[in-house]
Amino acid sequence: MQLSFSGLGVLAGLVLIRVLAAWLTALFFSFGIFARGNLTVVVTMFCGALSVATAIFLIIDMSQPYSGLTRVSVAPIQSALVQIDR
Repeated sequence: MQLSFSGLGVLAGLVLIRVLAAWLTALFFSFGIFARGNLTVVVTMFCGALSVATAIFLIIDMSQPYSGLTRVSVAPIQSALVQIDR
């Protein structure tokens, strides 16, 4: 029995990422346009952008659980399927 989740929700995930990216771009643009440029603002904007980029990376990486940087082992699922088939 082969497990494959590659086709589930791919389109919805892409739409979610695009909407999220557009919303966050508008949000950061509005923060940047109204804030005076000093070190505190620059560091805060950088930290915010870094955390958003990390969150988007994790969403994309976790959408493919059997490949990528963070992998899930298939062995427990296969063991459970063997137990169910008995």
